[in-house]
Amino acid sequence: MTLLFEPLEIRGIRIKNRIAAPPMASLSSTKTGLPTADTLDNYIPLSESGAGIAIIEHHAVHAEGRTRLRQLLLDRDEVIPYQKDLAGLFSGKGVPALAQISHAGSFIVDEDILENGWLPKAPSPIRHPLSNLFLMPVKMSESDISQIPGLFSEAARRALRAGYSGVEIHAAHGYLLGQFLSPMTNRRSDAYGGPVKNRARLLFEVYEAVRYTLGDEPVVAVRLGMADTLPEAEPSGQTVDDARWVALEFSSMKLDLLDLSGNMCGYNGEGEAWFAPYCRTVKDAAGKVPTICTGGIKKAETALGLLERRECDLVGVGRALKSDPDLIRKWKALE
Repeated sequence: MTLLFEPLEIRGIRIKNRIAAPPMASLSSTKTGLPTADTLDNYIPLSESGAGIAIIEHHAVHAEGRTRLRQLLLDRDEVIPYQKDLAGLFSGKGVPALAQISHAGSFIVDEDILENGWLPKAPSPIRHPLSNLFLMPVKMSESDISQIPGLFSEAARRALRAGYSGVEIHAAHGYLLGQFLSPMTNRRSDAYGGPVKNRARLLFEVYEAVRYTLGDEPVVAVRLGMADTLPEAEPSGQTVDDARWVALEFSSMKLDLLDLSGNMCGYNGEGEAWFAPYCRTVKDAAGKVPTICTGGIKKAETALGLLERRECDLVGVGRALKSDPDLIRKWKALE
């Protein structure tokens, strides 16, 4: 088990082992996006679990970018004092923590968000394949698109002021940046549609804006949805070859960390480590950019095997760690 507990340094931040706690929505915020006592209670066990790095659940960069009513927000300076309490749980334990920042686009789960006839905006006027709501979004204009990098960079700035070690840009699981990546939801004919270099344009613009705003020291990660179908399924929509191209581009853009998951296929699969076949090929394209492989990792042997085969640099252990906060200590005892 030694490899699981080897340290890793990313942009001067020491990660004490190769186990990452991935983002998991807690649905515990106020309706105005502030952390609550329930939010803190949810994260105390995780901050004490022994994970090398934690990525805190998605924070919407704008109130109109929420997927659920009770979702954390980083959309205004008012949230910073409240976020300091949440970030402080991890800094107090010496655990680097990143705030995941996202925009839902057309992926609306809670109907309560749809007030006064408001409709979400998306790359194309296409019903979101993962939403249970019969909702036709409004096509984003180029002016709408041009505002997105600024929303992400301002949210990232607030995360840093709250005490996080950096941010993770959410471009997976069918949220806005994943909607641009996917041909299922992006039928545009302008500079943001068509070939993958156009579909990924907004993601790169967001990354560059965030990197510029934060400067050289904080960590900037991207959670990349690698494909719209699981590895054993017939490819449809965005493919792993698209993800390889995106990873190759990021390899020359000073990205700090690439967190790998699914796009329109979501994050559920069968067995363990169901994204491993994709992670292996995307890691090759990412070059020196460290990668995280997530998706159903439950056993120490599974996690260790991923690292030994160099399919990733860190393993994301989510639901197993949530259900047993002592899991990492148990794995450590196996050495």
